[in-house]
Amino acid sequence: MTSAEEEESPPHKKSLMKRFLTIPVLIVTTVLTTAISWGATTLLTRVSQVGPQNALAISLETDPAHMSGVGGEGRLTIIPGSVRTKDNPGQGCAGFHSWAAKNSGIDGGQTTLRVYAQGRSEKAAVITGININVLEKGPPSQGIPASCPTAGEVTFRTFTINLDVSPPKISYDSNSGAPFSFTLAKGETEAFTITAISKRATYRWALSLNVLVEGEQATVPIGSPTGFTTTAFKVQRYWEWDFHTAWTLVRADGKIARPLRLIPSDEPLPPLD
Repeated sequence: MTSAEEEESPPHKKSLMKRFLTIPVLIVTTVLTTAISWGATTLLTRVSQVGPQNALAISLETDPAHMSGVGGEGRLTIIPGSVRTKDNPGQGCAGFHSWAAKNSGIDGGQTTLRVYAQGRSEKAAVITGININVLEKGPPSQGIPASCPTAGEVTFRTFTINLDVSPPKISYDSNSGAPFSFTLAKGETEAFTITAISKRATYRWALSLNVLVEGEQATVPIGSPTGFTTTAFKVQRYWEWDFHTAWTLVRADGKIARPLRLIPSDEPLPPLD
């Protein structure tokens, strides 16, 4: 028969056992802490080292009515003749571009864009230029030409692009006369307006920016991969919105066509030969 004193382990053996059991825990904790620290350091390094391809947050506005200093007046569109137009632009010209887009209209004469670029790199990002690539060229579009008249010249163009020459010619207008170059620190934002003009044909074209970060350069595409479409507004007559209730047929010189033709705002526009 074993006594109670013989069943109990000596105190020094219990102490050794406790210390032995804690060794694996310390090893696991140390390894886990090191791994987390390494992961955090790697993540922070990757975030801070943003290359030129991702150095900017880009947003794009395609409706001139939403651009200060531009506006929706004086806009032209060609809607395919097969489209039965729906709705109307509403009061004034503010809704003309969106109405045209809903009815598959193509920008007539010119396309105006506003690009907003915000720096998101810890290092300064420099926009050194823009690129235009014509993806497709065709004859001027035909169908349903429509317009919202202008009350005067109010547009300030930062860039003007002539699509009718090859390669397209890019002109930069600056109040100071300085060459084009934007330097953006993290959180800083610049906005510039681009107007592409066509007087001869229909063009589908793409836009991109040249961005430089610490000597490394990249080309950053702007907008949809399918690009933008601009057609020459070469028509003898077109439908002009009266800002409120009806469309009036006018001649290419802006004078009302004879005999007078009016289309109520709730009726579809007929194609013109």
